[in-house]
Amino acid sequence: MSPRVLFVSKPIAPPYHDGTKCLVRDVATHLERFEPIVMSVRGAEPPGARVRAEPVYAGAGGFAPSLADNARAALWLLTRSHSDVWHFVFAPNPRTSMIGRTLSSLRRVPVVQTVASPPRSFEGLGRLLFGDVVVAQSRWTRERITEQGGGALRVEIIPPPVGALLARSADATARVRHQLDISEGAPLFVYPGDLETSGGAEAVARCVAPLVQAHPDAVVVFAYREKTAAAARIAEALERRLRSPNVRLVRELPDVLALISGARAVLFPVDDLHGKVDLPIVLLESMALGVPVVVLDHGPLAELEGATKVPLGDDAALVRVALAVSDDEATRARTIEAARAAIRRRYDARVIAGAYERLYEELASRGRGA
Repeated sequence: MSPRVLFVSKPIAPPYHDGTKCLVRDVATHLERFEPIVMSVRGAEPPGARVRAEPVYAGAGGFAPSLADNARAALWLLTRSHSDVWHFVFAPNPRTSMIGRTLSSLRRVPVVQTVASPPRSFEGLGRLLFGDVVVAQSRWTRERITEQGGGALRVEIIPPPVGALLARSADATARVRHQLDISEGAPLFVYPGDLETSGGAEAVARCVAPLVQAHPDAVVVFAYREKTAAAARIAEALERRLRSPNVRLVRELPDVLALISGARAVLFPVDDLHGKVDLPIVLLESMALGVPVVVLDHGPLAELEGATKVPLGDDAALVRVALAVSDDEATRARTIEAARAAIRRRYDARVIAGAYERLYEELASRGRGA
């Protein structure tokens, strides 16, 4: 019988519109030596043939489980879990950390704890970390954990994974363009990020005019999710200010990759990754699909192998690089090949699952399994 690892996270069930859920899904479905168990909802299909889904939560919606769902998860861990290792994947917060620390001590189960997204402030973060091994998804995050009193912790770096993707067909790309009233041959630039958390949307908005000056038929799409009530207000303000037939603001696009597949570049000048994984999954997916990605040389994004980086606050560089990867075929080909090579070497879900599995084996061998 294979040893078991239980993923303690948000409910692993559709919709997979959240980096943390995608991380758990892709690691769990690519494990080879451990039986993966995920917390899910009643009636949901497991994300993979070898994955066991336990109906712990009442619902799969929302970006954070409710207090009642947290209580259900805690009771399930206390009374029903029989796993060799627990793998906590969440943004550290006092309530969940207290529950995890207490239950892992009571049940004597070794813990891998992944810091699912960088907190807004790292001050006091060490008090929220309780794993036998803590996993940061970038050197940037590990350094800040260490600076804030986490020096006694064992902190490993394992980046987020990208799983197998279905290439989007020309028909799927054409349909989404038609839906958004974008002509077939128009050069397309996509910002797939939040409006309210960082300065990313504003940076892209400042680049609209020079991009359109270079390509009068270019279209810039802000494909955003409404994480807070502020998103709608910010979207309305952006539309009023830009007032351009070359701009689309699209909320909760069902298949953003169908749009991105036909893009000349993904622009992601994000300076604050609060609420996201260190290297957002949509960027890894874009790279895997052969679309150049342009990010800031700042924070965790500076470590994104295969992406093109621009300095923080340098709008001219962002425009220049966006046009280079769009228009210069040699530059574009080199960028796409470098990105795909980075995916294969560094971010492929099989590579990431193997790194986690080695940690599970080490902890399970200590004989503390419950």
